[in-house]
Amino acid sequence: MKHFLFSLLATLLLSGAAAAQALPDSTMVVILQENEPLIGKAKPLGEIKIADGGFKVNCGYERTMEEARQKARAQGANVIKITSLKPPDAWSTCYRLKGDIFYFEDVTGLVSQKREAAESEIKALMPDSASYALLCVYRPKSGIAWTLEYNLHVNDSTVCRVKNGEKYLIKMYNTGQTKIWARTESKMEVTANVQPGRIYFVRCSAVMGAFVGRPKLKLVDEQTGMQEFGAMAR
Repeated sequence: MKHFLFSLLATLLLSGAAAAQALPDSTMVVILQENEPLIGKAKPLGEIKIADGGFKVNCGYERTMEEARQKARAQGANVIKITSLKPPDAWSTCYRLKGDIFYFEDVTGLVSQKREAAESEIKALMPDSASYALLCVYRPKSGIAWTLEYNLHVNDSTVCRVKNGEKYLIKMYNTGQTKIWARTESKMEVTANVQPGRIYFVRCSAVMGAFVGRPKLKLVDEQTGMQEFGAMAR
């Protein structure tokens, strides 16, 4: 009986310790792609996997990254180093991810590293003397409404045909408040204050609709956009 009580107490204490390791939902989790180095002292905490359970529906790129962050926080980690990222294919309509997770006392250095890398890539795309802005449009491969294609418009002009798993570079010479939009059975629109010499990133996707599906657009920050845009094959 004493042995049983001791084992039960030990189990409860260990469970409590494990639960205490979880980080708050508001904790920033830095994601490093396969080609990004892990610099600095870190405490390794194991591995996470995001797999296709066979019944998942919401398993696109954005959702997969958020699920990875949630799993990392649950294990007390604030850095994910991706070791494998598979887009939807003939075997699965979902993204599948594997990554090593770590805890850093201070992630400021990693955030600065990612920002500097993004700024360097942006400078390579955009000359200092440019009289135009660049619009980087990309649609990460997805198994949801994957056959749906739609035209993307900048104000009154059609600038590209958005297809699953493809990306596009568009020069914008008009400045000021600019509407970027698409329409199938419904319309989706984002607005950007376009300035010469700047780069704007729009992540595209598609969601199921009543008949043919609907476009989804999101204006993302330069650091995130450069990372995601650069990771896609040309």
